[in-house]
Amino acid sequence: MTHHLRWMPSIIAVVIGAMILTGCAQTATRPATETLDQSPAGAYTELGLAYLQRDDLPRAQQALNRALRLDDQDPHALQGMALLAQRQQDNALADRYYQRALDQAPEFTQARNNYATFLFSQKRYEPACQQLERAAEDTNYPRRAQLYSNLGQCRIALGDNTAALQSLERAKTIDPRYARTYLIEARLYIQQGDPVQARHAIRYYQRLSGADAQSQALLNQLDKLPARAPENVAPKPEDNKDTIE
Repeated sequence: MTHHLRWMPSIIAVVIGAMILTGCAQTATRPATETLDQSPAGAYTELGLAYLQRDDLPRAQQALNRALRLDDQDPHALQGMALLAQRQQDNALADRYYQRALDQAPEFTQARNNYATFLFSQKRYEPACQQLERAAEDTNYPRRAQLYSNLGQCRIALGDNTAALQSLERAKTIDPRYARTYLIEARLYIQQGDPVQARHAIRYYQRLSGADAQSQALLNQLDKLPARAPENVAPKPEDNKDTIE
């Protein structure tokens, strides 16, 4: 059966772990995602995801199982089961369902980003970065800046700060108003002991999103660092970045 993927706002929230990909441990995100087709399996999948959003896990499982009985290759239903397994803390099962969803629909970028977020939460940083690199190739994904922002955070976790900065700059090029990119960038500069660049990134973040607890906590950290001129830091375009969502 052919599955058609289109775009719409997602009802799926995925939890991940540290900044997550805000600390790559951050939080649930609501990225844009492909719509379900209007088949019976699609209807049951949508119902299952709605139950999942309301934390009614038994009914979510019933609806998603019904969807898979109607079409055991439906990528949306398979992703729904992966999300359900995550909520139930059955990580091995979640991994298998994500892989099955992506085997059926390699172009399902929202599922690939969710899978990367899941891998990141398991501290499996290398495969998480690989999934994000693949996802970022989708030039039609509405939240592509988020993918690069998440990739930057993932590369920080791997200790590759140079590649992380490149990913963050790419995120800012794609969407300079994606505020989270700047927050991740500020954390990286603080880690490198560069308060000048960190403060610049935080100020830009606050201009886009306003002052909040996260940015204020970073400013408090900055107060404990000695001021210095940046050394050997990749030039920093004036824009924005985010986390693995």
